[in-house]
Amino acid sequence: MNLYIYGLETDFTEEQKGLLNSKFAKVVFLDKADYSLPMEDRESKVIAADPDITGWSIPNETIAKIPNLKAICLQTTGYEWVDGEYCHEHDIAVTNVPHYASVSVAEKCVFMALALAKRFPLYLREGGMSYAPEFIGDEMWNKPTDIIGFGEIGHVLARRLEGLVGNKEICYYSHNQNDPDFHYLPFEDMLEKSEFMFVTISKNLESLALFDDLSRFNKDMKVVIVSNGFEEVAKRLVEKCEKGELGGVAFESDDPEILHREYKSNVFVTPHNAHCSHEALERMFEIWAEAIVGVADGKVVYQVN
Repeated sequence: MNLYIYGLETDFTEEQKGLLNSKFAKVVFLDKADYSLPMEDRESKVIAADPDITGWSIPNETIAKIPNLKAICLQTTGYEWVDGEYCHEHDIAVTNVPHYASVSVAEKCVFMALALAKRFPLYLREGGMSYAPEFIGDEMWNKPTDIIGFGEIGHVLARRLEGLVGNKEICYYSHNQNDPDFHYLPFEDMLEKSEFMFVTISKNLESLALFDDLSRFNKDMKVVIVSNGFEEVAKRLVEKCEKGELGGVAFESDDPEILHREYKSNVFVTPHNAHCSHEALERMFEIWAEAIVGVADGKVVYQVN
C-alpha cells in the first residue's frame, strides 16, 4: 500500500516518518494539490490531506479518478470538506483528527469574548484611551452566556467560563441534553437574554438554519464564532453590529479584505489560529499519524463516514 501525503515532510517528527515508511511501500510528500501521481498509481493507496495544501476541498470528481483509494486521512477535526457519504459508497474510509485543539480553541473563544466585552476593537481603531459611551466595556460575571454546540470544544469552553461568568449563567444548546453540570436551553429561548453567545457547533444545514432569522438577536448580545463554515453567518452578524443592532461579533477569517477592513463597531476579526499552539499541533500530528497507520494495519481509527 502506498501513501500520498499532501503536506510538508518537515511537519512530521523523524519517529513519525520512520513509522510511516515502515508501514507503507512508498511514501510521497506533495506540497500542492496535484493528484496526477495517485491517479497514475494502480496500487492500493491512502491520501493524507492538509487543508492548507488541498484548499479545503477534494472534489468527488478527483476522488473518482484515483484507483484503489482505501482512505482519505484528514488533518482536521472538521470533515465536511470531503464528501464522506460519497466515499462510503465507494468503500473509501474518511478519518479526522479529533479533540487535538479543544483547549486551544476554547482559550481563543475566551480571548475573543473578553475582547468584545472590553470593546477592544474600538480601542485598536482609536489608537488610545477614550471615555466615549461606546468605548465603555462590560464585566462578564453573572451575564447570560450560551454555547451553541456542546461537543468536546463546547465542554472545555464551559469549564473555562465557569470562573469568568459563573456556572448558573452558562447554558448550552445541543442535540444531546445529557450534561447535568450545565443547563440545557432551547436555542429560541436564548435569543432575547443572551449577552455572550459562542458558536462551536458543526456546520450542517440544520445548524446553519439556526441563524436564518437574526431579528430576535438582542442588541446587547456579543457573538463569538469558531465553527468552520459560518462565514456567511458572520458577515450578516457584522452588518447587524454595524447598524447598532448587536453588541459585537468576533470570528476568524483568512480573507485579507475581511481581516483588514475598518469596522465602525465592536467587530473583532483574527486569522484562523485558534488551533495554533505548540501543544495542539504536537497532538495533531500524533493523531494524524496514528490514523494513517491504522489504515495500513487494517484497523481504521477515527473514521467519520
